[in-house]
Amino acid sequence: MKFNAEPTMQRVRSGLLPVQIKDGADGIQREGQRAAAVLVPLVKRAGSWQVILTQRPQTMPQHAGQISFPGGKRENDEGVEQTALRETEEEIGIGADDIELIGRLPSFNAVSAYRVTPFIGIISPSAVITPDAREVEDVFEVPFNFFMSQENHVLREVMYEGENHRLFDMPYDSPDGTHRNVWGMTAMILYRIYQRSYLGVFEVDY
Repeated sequence: MKFNAEPTMQRVRSGLLPVQIKDGADGIQREGQRAAAVLVPLVKRAGSWQVILTQRPQTMPQHAGQISFPGGKRENDEGVEQTALRETEEEIGIGADDIELIGRLPSFNAVSAYRVTPFIGIISPSAVITPDAREVEDVFEVPFNFFMSQENHVLREVMYEGENHRLFDMPYDSPDGTHRNVWGMTAMILYRIYQRSYLGVFEVDY
């Protein structure tokens, strides 16, 4: 895609790992764990990079109402990059032909029983978003620069398994007045992009 060489995307790419995984970093690390992947979809509209996000329905048994990236667990023998692409098409209707994967973040163990690999992809501006109502209540976009600005990172300290963890919430008020709090794994992934691509900090604990 023509946007791949633009300065913002070059900066983002500087903090990413190659799409292809050769060292087994996405592999299961503990009994009962499952491999999963998410896609961070970036699209350029009217000269500004946007992050495409979804909101889960309140009726879902897990992660109800949360702000999320398209993603889910790996199926059969597919690679996790295929997982991210498949889940994106299933959840918001954007197929692989409209996505260019430009890299990934290190895989990590989620609080749930998943080892998650986040991929970053450029979405064609002409791609048609068609959310699956069973999994997605709303699809919305937030300026990428909002998440890459430290002033929008709200520190929250959490005690988990006897250890103190520093997390960041990223509350956002859209132009139409809708307030959404981007938090949890979604905010953590965005913060990792900020750390690696904007601060040059690569050695961090998940």
